Amino acid sequence: MNEGFCPDKCPHYYEEFVKEIHFSRSFRKQIYETIELKKAKRILEIGSRIGIISQELREFSDAQITAIDADHLMIAEASDRVKGVEFFRSSEDKLTMRDESFDAVICHYFFIWKPKPFASLMEMIRVCKKGGYIVALAEPDYGGWIEHPNLGLGEYHQKAIKQHGGNPNFGRSLQSIFSSAGLETKKHINSRIWDKEELENNIANEWFNIKKENLITDDEYNSKVEKELKLIQDNLRIIALPIFTAIGKKVVIQQNVIDPYDDL
Repeated sequence: MNEGFCPDKCPHYYEEFVKEIHFSRSFRKQIYETIELKKAKRILEIGSRIGIISQELREFSDAQITAIDADHLMIAEASDRVKGVEFFRSSEDKLTMRDESFDAVICHYFFIWKPKPFASLMEMIRVCKKGGYIVALAEPDYGGWIEHPNLGLGEYHQKAIKQHGGNPNFGRSLQSIFSSAGLETKKHINSRIWDKEELENNIANEWFNIKKENLITDDEYNSKVEKELKLIQDNLRIIALPIFTAIGKKVVIQQNVIDPYDDL
């Protein structure tokens, strides 16, 4: 069973996860203010990995914070690097917590890796108190990837994510599953645009990761990187990735909700 994102299997997508965290910190601060995180008494983070978001939550709130992940190595590292947060290994799809235990349930780059995202969301809703918030801080949508000129990097990323059991186009579905679950939902879309320095520092590694997935040959890799560097040098390269956010308030307990994925 796919328990979610596994950085040991696809570490380059974990690198993207970390880059996005630094890129969107100021935006997340606005979200924490919107949901009045400072007033929360208990917070749960799902899919905490090495605790980067957990540490940020600790900085913004005095609440009791619990963070879970399916990978025991990630939990061990997070426990060493972040203090004041209770980390433990747990299935992310069948939570062991009691109903209505938390004021806020938070995740980041989580649903993109879930084979049954709606079921995962319903578990998050179950353990959230009425009037509390379920927040997906960031879910990318590689189907909305923009690059010019088009060298196919976005299409290769989609193929690679699918190879690891993820849904590269999930971001656009975020509002649908939140609303279908009965949450009072607000959505946001940010576009992460790579500047020239980021392109220069990372583009060769982006294509190397595609090569590691056996999607291109060594010769194709060399050709792609040569073209990329020339375009970047001439300031002709554009890459952007849409990042979706959803804030869901648990206003009522819904009965017989419909999984929107059943119709796909």
